[in-house]
Amino acid sequence: MSPLEPFLLERIALPKVWGGRMLAKALGIALPPDVDVGETWELYDRPEGSSRLRGRTTTIADLMATASEPLLGEGVPAAHGRRFPLMLKFLDARDALSVQVHPDDALAAADDDSGKNEACVVLQAGPDARFIRGLRPGVDRARFLAAVGTPQLEELLWSFRPEVGDTIHIPPGTIHAIGPGLVVFEVQQNSDLTYRIHDWGRGRAVHVQKAAAAADAQPTPSARPVVAPTPLADGGAELVATGDFRVRRYALKQRFELRPDGRFCTVTCVAGGGTLWWPGERVDGTLALATGDTALVPACCPRFDLIPNESMNVLVCDPGVR
Repeated sequence: MSPLEPFLLERIALPKVWGGRMLAKALGIALPPDVDVGETWELYDRPEGSSRLRGRTTTIADLMATASEPLLGEGVPAAHGRRFPLMLKFLDARDALSVQVHPDDALAAADDDSGKNEACVVLQAGPDARFIRGLRPGVDRARFLAAVGTPQLEELLWSFRPEVGDTIHIPPGTIHAIGPGLVVFEVQQNSDLTYRIHDWGRGRAVHVQKAAAAADAQPTPSARPVVAPTPLADGGAELVATGDFRVRRYALKQRFELRPDGRFCTVTCVAGGGTLWWPGERVDGTLALATGDTALVPACCPRFDLIPNESMNVLVCDPGVR
């Protein structure tokens, strides 16, 4: 098999103080025993490690070094350090993550990384599910900065109950906290920079000065700050579109063709399962997709089909439009 045909990716699981065991129940992901897992990295290309193609020793970093244009597509920019531009994750926020903010590209350069534009798609929401995004109406930047590092900050934050299927866009500078009670799919720029503002008394380090510099400190624009999906002519829905990534959702019960249009895309199965098929020069290729799996379709693959076993729900990510 050519490495520039579609391929599945191995994941890594990261224990977190706010994590749990729901990724096994919700997505069938095999978790390490006796540890609370907060997130799995489904696609990553970082200095400390890079996604391995399933069943191979080749990594995304290897492909970026030897075949970046066939992988990404002509004109698709790499991330800082010539790395793959996106990261994909599943998160189990059994408890709330820290109140935090991510920098933009300009601020992130000081930390030798990319900025972090990200979006979350809610897969499960428990009875106590909450999401913090932005500040309460009437809270200005001066009041926010005065409360940073104090318990009074909690009173200034806007939180809402997310629902399954919601998409929450978190541009750089957005004050936010995921959870408790949520399982989400997350797509983001390739960055690992998080500036904690408040950590609910857990004793971890906070980054007050960097967070204050990065935060736009804007009140929330609506009671439920979620992105309304846009119906597509092919029967799918565009969940979010930015200059860094686009996410589409497809609920399939019959064979469906996609054409990546000369840019990479990823296919993450979040329910059901089936087959990813593509035409080969001599022999057509197939990959079995189970719930929780992510496949990367290189830019040089002109088309592929998704064939559900009975039904299959997928999230398709691509580089967005600059």
